[in-house]
Amino acid sequence: MRHYLLTVAALLGLAAICSGQNIATYHNEDIESSSIYQNGNIFQKDLLLYVDMLQSTHPYYADQKHCAKLDKQIKKMYKECGKITNELDFKIYIAKVAASLNDGHTSVPYWMTFDRIFPVKFILNGNSPAIIEIAPEDRRDILGKQVESINGKSIGQILKVARPLVSADNDANYENSIKEILMFAQLWPYLGMSDEVMHLTFTDGTSAEIRAVEKSNLRIAQLQKNNNTERVTAQRGILFDYTIFEEESICYMQFNQFADRLTHPQYPQLARFDEFTRDMMAEIESKGIKTLVVDLQYNGGGNSQLGDVLLSWLYPHMITKSYGVDIRVSELLYTYYPYYRNFTVNGEPLNMGNLYDYMGFDHSKEYEVDYEAEQDPNNHMFNFDKERIFDGNIIFIQGKNSFSSATLLLTMARDNGIGIIIGEPSGGKPSHYGDILYCTLPNTGTIATVSHKHFIRPDREAKDCDYITPDVTIELNNADSDLAWDWIVEHYGKASGWE
Repeated sequence: MRHYLLTVAALLGLAAICSGQNIATYHNEDIESSSIYQNGNIFQKDLLLYVDMLQSTHPYYADQKHCAKLDKQIKKMYKECGKITNELDFKIYIAKVAASLNDGHTSVPYWMTFDRIFPVKFILNGNSPAIIEIAPEDRRDILGKQVESINGKSIGQILKVARPLVSADNDANYENSIKEILMFAQLWPYLGMSDEVMHLTFTDGTSAEIRAVEKSNLRIAQLQKNNNTERVTAQRGILFDYTIFEEESICYMQFNQFADRLTHPQYPQLARFDEFTRDMMAEIESKGIKTLVVDLQYNGGGNSQLGDVLLSWLYPHMITKSYGVDIRVSELLYTYYPYYRNFTVNGEPLNMGNLYDYMGFDHSKEYEVDYEAEQDPNNHMFNFDKERIFDGNIIFIQGKNSFSSATLLLTMARDNGIGIIIGEPSGGKPSHYGDILYCTLPNTGTIATVSHKHFIRPDREAKDCDYITPDVTIELNNADSDLAWDWIVEHYGKASGWE
């Protein structure tokens, strides 16, 4: 057994890197010199810039028909923004524009400045009653209870009203995102309810009243029913680690974030993922382990190259079918990646606003991997030795939080016939937008994120879909038992007779 641990605090620190970076301020001289811009209030001005940023940057708007459709709405939107009097109303207004793209990477994270909390968190599953997952320390009695309604409204009604306010790839991604945002009291007035008190009615006929508190005073209790946190698949405060279960001949790997020392060099205490994977596969080989479980149910993404490293140990890298990537060229792209200005296609410079197949760039067409050459140790090291490819059973666990680079890895596995997937529908689409660029709108200071790439799944003939559907559907949020692990041991443990 070998663990690569990272404290929860450090993990959250990694997630906060983006909010602390030097974010570019968005400008367009033509728009800012126009009379309609000059005559507008700060919200109308930033609306014009925000719409321009979307139309010039997001791959969806490379299609002029999509741009024209949004253009028809600008006059109405401009008029409505003339009635807005505070920044939060404006942020939520343009957040609806972002959410209409059904792209979880393109958003206006208005909740980042919220400072009042309802100290409860729910497990959500469509219109089914929500389950209390986290509660105030003095209300442990409500942990695990099913919620019939909140302030007289059913969970289904609340989710329907909140849906236009949250950017998400699909319903699973939405439910995973909104359960966090629902904790913020300042959101509730936009759902037609109080931001002071939450009246919960449970399916057993009982009720509870939860009052909002300042985020700085937040004290909550995590659900720990029947030793829930001691389950094999319980979430850990780590980027990645593994455990060998020799009796069952299973290696369980929990992979929670696509990040390591190479992707985040400012954290030299982190492990390198390629070294971790090499060591894990060596121990699997030395102990004759027959089944590898890769748990991605808590993984919201990161640098996708880590997924490619893992796959190089599971399938020959040289014949792996890979994603197609279309890239939208814009001034915002050049702000963060100025080297794109030197890219050419058929010897010609790139045209602003166009969508390009990454493999169509001249330097990409000329690039070939030399599988015999020594690899650069300053970059992630892949396994090119076909004799060391793992030939046992491979099981991926996915859930609603499996998103972005986690979705890329799972789709690569599915489309290359690598192993099986168990769990719940994924939070990300197999083909999706992504690779975030950040910008700040100059008049309100509103921060926005936008995708500049479209990832196209390896199996180009596969029907476009919103989810990766698991081969075996298993409930992952069961508080009483570890259903995924139980299923794996039953079907792949030594005692199952699969040998």
